[in-house]
Amino acid sequence: MAKIRSAWEIALEKTQDIQIDKDRLAREENFNSARRLAGSYLNYDEDMDEEKLREQYSLIAGLDGARDGIRQSVLQNLTLPTEQVLSDRYERIQTLCSLISHDAQVAQLMTQIVGFLKQYPEHQRQLVDQLKERFEPMMQEKAAKLRQQYGQDVPMSVDRDPEFLKIAQQQLDALRQQYEQMLQDAKGRLEAML
Repeated sequence: MAKIRSAWEIALEKTQDIQIDKDRLAREENFNSARRLAGSYLNYDEDMDEEKLREQYSLIAGLDGARDGIRQSVLQNLTLPTEQVLSDRYERIQTLCSLISHDAQVAQLMTQIVGFLKQYPEHQRQLVDQLKERFEPMMQEKAAKLRQQYGQDVPMSVDRDPEFLKIAQQQLDALRQQYEQMLQDAKGRLEAML
């Protein structure tokens, strides 16, 4: 008759040859600690200024995985802004980058990337202003035709014109794609340097 085994015995038998990779676990913990530290700094957590960031990073700097955690945080947070940049978020990303690299070329590239990211909202605004300027005479012409047809003023706005909105969206999408491509290229160079 077959021996009846408990679930515990079966589990022990199946796991007896499993080895724990302590080095991999330690690396992952160091990586995650560095990412949490970077996140606290980038999210303006209380008591997390540059001095405290540098102090806390110095405690884990030599540990396997810590540098990669900061590097990944830097690369993931270099994104196109959705509106005008009013905070020092990009300068904070530069500070994080300076934790893991003291190379002047890396610092110069980061400065260029930050300048590039900050000019994006301005280019968006300029594009929309140029389009509005181009569409304004057409809107006045449409308003005049409607005034003749209905005998009264019909309020017209470039911002509500479907044709303008469609063209503006297409132009803004093209601008965003152009900036995204340049940003990806710059991030690739930065990643290779780090």
